[in-house]
Order: sequence, then structure tokens, then C-alpha cells
Amino acid sequence: MARGRKKKSNNLGDNMGNDPSNDASIGPIDVHVGARICARRKLLQLSQKQMAEKLGITFQQVQKYEKGVNRIGAGRLYTIAVILGVDIDYFYSGLTPNQTNQMAEYSNGANLKFLHEDESEFKSDPMQGAEAVMLLKAFYSLPTKARHALLMMLTSLKDREDTDGDA
Repeated sequence: MARGRKKKSNNLGDNMGNDPSNDASIGPIDVHVGARICARRKLLQLSQKQMAEKLGITFQQVQKYEKGVNRIGAGRLYTIAVILGVDIDYFYSGLTPNQTNQMAEYSNGANLKFLHEDESEFKSDPMQGAEAVMLLKAFYSLPTKARHALLMMLTSLKDREDTDGDA
């Protein structure tokens, strides 16, 4: 039996993001998961090339995953979680209730509206930026007592600001 190209489908589950020009294959949840992969990879000081070698793929594919252009299969996401030393939940943390509800609507077949919504809230997440990675690296390079003292100081500053704002 001859093998040919897979027929493209309008069904989101069948496409799996193989065609980056198809906007329907890119959703805000894919972008969020990719950003979380990128942030964790950078925190561990792994290059895209090193990550790709561990996964047995090209670094270009890692780039596509991190940008949310290509969807990541369940088995591959599990392997990425093992490489990055996190649970699968890590990739989905930070999703807003609105995004979670939209995903539930999709899984019930209600609509595909969430695929075309504004992705600006993902791009504006300060935890995904280079400064956050630098801050975490600096924080974890401190001795345990210094980390604890810094956390106490930051907590007291926040508590002080909260009480000043109430007055």
C-alpha cells in the first residue's frame, strides 16, 4: 500500500499543528504550554539544541513547540516533563479560569472560539520573561538562610504596602 501525505482535517485533534500556516492549529493554550517549556529550559540553562538532542528531534522543532506553532503530543510532553524535572501540571499552571472554561467548551464540542482569541495576556506574563529567569537563578544561588531572609523581607514589604493601602 502506497503511503501519501495525510489528508488535512478541520478537526483540531487530527491536525496536531503540522501546518503552521493554519491558524486553527495554534491556540492560546499551546502558546502557554510552549512558554512554560521555554522558561523552565532557560532556568535549567539548557539550550534548544541540547533539549532537541535529548528529545531526538531538531532544535527547530523545539522552537516551534516553545512558540506554540506546533502542538505537542501527550507522550512527547511527558518526555519533556521528565527532562525538565517537572510534573505535567507545571505546563498548565497559570491558566486563567476563563481559558480553562474555553478548553472545556472545546472538548464538549461547543465551539472553537478560543483558538482565535487575543494572546496578549500570555505575552504579558512577567513570569515568562528573561528577568524572571535571572531573578530565579540569582535567588537559588543564595544560601538557604539568605533566601529565607529575603523572602521574609519581601513578605513584610508586601504586608506593609497592603496595610498602607487600606488606611
